[in-house]
Amino acid sequence: MKTLLSTVLFLMITAATFAVNFEGKWVGKVKGQDGNDMELTFVFKMDGEKLTGVINSPNGDMPVSNVKVVDKVLTFDISFGDMTMKHVCTMKDDDTISAKVEGSPMGDSEMILKRQK
Repeated sequence: MKTLLSTVLFLMITAATFAVNFEGKWVGKVKGQDGNDMELTFVFKMDGEKLTGVINSPNGDMPVSNVKVVDKVLTFDISFGDMTMKHVCTMKDDDTISAKVEGSPMGDSEMILKRQK
């Protein structure tokens, strides 16, 4: 019984050590409606065991919803007017996030998010 408990505790500690950390500020650029690059700041934080967030843009702040984290993949939605934009973000080994956006007014897009210190 002690061996089983020790093994379970070891696995829990190991999983927590290697958990992907999306928390923090991330900055990326995407093409705006005028064709120029627009800077976006993604701010994610842990609220208990739940990840929450907001995207700061020149058009205002947009809270994220439907947040899910599985391994190195973070998915969420943002609503802007009557549109819902779906985001699929993958943590890369170089501590950047590759983000794919579907449903934006400019069409589907991709961007790289860099962690801000």
